[in-house]
Amino acid sequence: MLQTLAIANYRSLHHLVVPMERLNLVTGDNGSGKSSLYRALRLLAETAQGSVAAALAGEGGLGSALWAGPEQIDRRMRQGEIPVQGTARAQPVSLRLGFAAETFGYAIDLGLPVPSRSMFDLEPQIKSECIWAGPFLR
Repeated sequence: MLQTLAIANYRSLHHLVVPMERLNLVTGDNGSGKSSLYRALRLLAETAQGSVAAALAGEGGLGSALWAGPEQIDRRMRQGEIPVQGTARAQPVSLRLGFAAETFGYAIDLGLPVPSRSMFDLEPQIKSECIWAGPFLR
């Protein structure tokens, strides 16, 4: 059973770490990220089946699946004083998904390859992938 689900920079989910129980109920207003959570779970399942690139292509590519907001959300954004809007990226593109169970865990970090003249410049690249024993990555 999954004990923790972690998602970063996927669709409307900037940074989310969710403790999981035997039964989980996801509720919220329209546009709050419920569908993004379900889609992230599906993407994790596709990753386990070895078809993460095809799954992202079905979503319109890595660019369509990425968080479009700012890299950092400051206090004024959190308090609603200014809108949460995307900016030019200073850090490399990174879509991170993972989970932890009692006996093992898994995490993947997807990004874009180094620019080249390849026909695959926009295909997602696995930047890192970890599988570990126990509930925590060490």
